[in-house]
Amino acid sequence: MPKSAIATAQLDSYSKNINGIRKQHENISHRTTNPLYVQTRPGKKGMNFDFVDEGYMRQVLNDEFPEWSWEIIQYELVGDDSVAVHGRLLIVDNNISRSFDAVAAHGRSGDLGNDMKSANTEAFKLACNRLCNISDDVYRKSVLSQKQLDDVDSLIPQLKPSMQEKIKEAVATHGINPSNYEISMETLQALITTKEKENG
Repeated sequence: MPKSAIATAQLDSYSKNINGIRKQHENISHRTTNPLYVQTRPGKKGMNFDFVDEGYMRQVLNDEFPEWSWEIIQYELVGDDSVAVHGRLLIVDNNISRSFDAVAAHGRSGDLGNDMKSANTEAFKLACNRLCNISDDVYRKSVLSQKQLDDVDSLIPQLKPSMQEKIKEAVATHGINPSNYEISMETLQALITTKEKENG
């Protein structure tokens, strides 16, 4: 086979793999995480934040990316306050090896083993989300498609001015995302109908 034909075949294979990656990650990103695996804990400034069970993320990894590994690159004691871990998630993604390095810290509790384990878990979950799009709905990393953005933009001018800014902020902060897009659109339509009745 001529070199040009081999190069073309390799390029076609690579393009097919890249398209496969895009489709698979979009599908994972748009899934709703089962609420049974979502927990809440207190955060800074009195705000709560959601997080996902590590076992759930491992299961999705096993299902979607059967060839994966997690390597701890380094543990580090950060002063007297916390333990930090640097880890690397490696996956085979549609025949392409991909990796993501994550760093996370956990406050010192007096039990160094548990602190190291907790920091490792946080780094692992961070890598799962960033590299594989697992639980984007919970970590608010899932973004609307261009068509979805255009649809939302077309409705914003029909809302009350005070509501327009709230919707723009909800899109910017991923409050409106693919996992709740349909119900968000229904809510916007209802608000527009209410405004029209008030003005009519």
